[in-house]
Amino acid sequence: MGRPRAPGVVTFNLATIAQISDPHVGVGPEHEATARALRRAVAEVGRLDPAPKAVLLTGDLTHDGQPEEFALVRELLEPLAMPVHPIPGNHDRREEMRAAFADHAGIAAAEGPLDYAIDCGPVRVINVDTWVERQAGGAIGAEQIGWIKRELGAAGTKPVILAMHHAPIGVGLDEFDRIGLAQEDRDSLRDLFEHGPAPELVVTGHIHRAASGQIGGVPIFVCPSCHLQVELDMRREEKLRMGSDPPAIAIHVHGADPCLVSHVIPLASLD
Repeated sequence: MGRPRAPGVVTFNLATIAQISDPHVGVGPEHEATARALRRAVAEVGRLDPAPKAVLLTGDLTHDGQPEEFALVRELLEPLAMPVHPIPGNHDRREEMRAAFADHAGIAAAEGPLDYAIDCGPVRVINVDTWVERQAGGAIGAEQIGWIKRELGAAGTKPVILAMHHAPIGVGLDEFDRIGLAQEDRDSLRDLFEHGPAPELVVTGHIHRAASGQIGGVPIFVCPSCHLQVELDMRREEKLRMGSDPPAIAIHVHGADPCLVSHVIPLASLD
């Protein structure tokens, strides 16, 4: 048995990073629930103590990538006091996101894919754009793999989170596994992580439910949607259905343990 702890409060030098994913914000009466979902997620982040160093938005911010949808997303994000770092999902449109977040230094500097790396307190976050025009699935490609490798090497001793929309793992949901990250890109990431610099954690969205796995020895965390979750139905070729699991956000914690620790925070029902 270990030594008993002295009475009193044990404090850690904690730093947290929040993650919000897949709100699918649309404009018009038929999409009011999507705006409420993101508003509720933003309010929950605002209540966190300690306040997160940053918020990662891991894609599908909009229903169809329209400028008016991105304008509403920006309006809903205004209450957040900390930096917000978005990446596109398959429902977004890259150039519309670039215009909507033109005041974001990383996005403004990105040429082509909206790839950028940024410090979030003691953690380095490498944001990877997996968007492919007119496709639900995602891709990275050799040039982006090379960029990821260089950014991982440049991070030095800082712990690194690699953030993207499409999960680089299969989760057992046939329809989502067919529109995940391209297999050749999963293989390239696995090879990089096994033989070169590797992040401490990969965080994604896209699946609309919490999941975890690993690739090349690196843990993968799939964030639930802050709006709707899919039913866990692993029968092959079954169509996806919305389930009853609550919407959620996540936080990733640095300083409580030698590794980054992820928590899922369920949100109150929309009803």
